[in-house]
Amino acid sequence: MPERDRRRVNVDYPVVISGESWGGEGTLSNLTITGAGVQSAQAITDGEIDGVLDLAVGETVRLHIQLTGARQPIDIAVAVVRWKKDLRLGVEFIRFEGNAKAQLQQMLNQSDATPS
Repeated sequence: MPERDRRRVNVDYPVVISGESWGGEGTLSNLTITGAGVQSAQAITDGEIDGVLDLAVGETVRLHIQLTGARQPIDIAVAVVRWKKDLRLGVEFIRFEGNAKAQLQQMLNQSDATPS
């Protein structure tokens, strides 16, 4: 099995996922500078289907990641759903808000320097 080209960092951050007419909450995990895994804390609905993660692969979403401590939240303006299974999905980050990408890179660099 080929290795991924980006180191993944296990995190446990609350995240709000939203689309044009729906929203939901979850937990961000398995983070890289280019994407992450998300575990839904509740069903994400479009107003028609309750209790089901109603996102299609290829759909765009917005993410608001609440970091621990005094760090500012990270806003991902555009992320694309690359896979989904049950209440889990993988997203690729496409466009960041403000200095969010630099903040995320700094956080990942600090994680690289922290012994496991």
